[in-house]
Amino acid sequence: MADDLEDFESPGETEPPGNLEESPKKGAPPIRRDPVSTLNVGMLVYIGVNTLIGVPLTLAPAGLYDFVGVASDVASELNGLRWLGAMMLAWAVSAILILARPVGRAFFVTAGSLQLTLGAAAFVYSWSLGEELGDTWFQIVMTIILVGSAAVLWWARLKARNVLAGKVD
Repeated sequence: MADDLEDFESPGETEPPGNLEESPKKGAPPIRRDPVSTLNVGMLVYIGVNTLIGVPLTLAPAGLYDFVGVASDVASELNGLRWLGAMMLAWAVSAILILARPVGRAFFVTAGSLQLTLGAAAFVYSWSLGEELGDTWFQIVMTIILVGSAAVLWWARLKARNVLAGKVD
């Protein structure tokens, strides 16, 4: 039994898997993400959120509402909101243009950040009033998605402000 314990390696003594040359050394400053890649991550999150909500809202709004637990008679009345999905898809497509050329597009990134922030605020406000659209799981998931994606896009906007203004070092 004692021999078995001598051969045992603690997790701290083993090398982590992967490329060790690229990992930072102990005590070294952390690897920083450059502003363009931070902006790209923020825009990809923005594209994902708008597409995730926009596609089903445009193609099958009653099916989406039924999936999230809205009563079928209410869901059929909400079919007219198909245009909201189309607007969200248009925002997602325009965000792709930001990925291609971000210089001078700060207004769009700010507007997108506001879109997600106001959407998150509306969901939280709706919760505080006791209004419910669909099942509780949908309310929780959408609140987390909107709050998280708004935070990511604002962070990317602030980090990449010089890139958006054309002041690249």
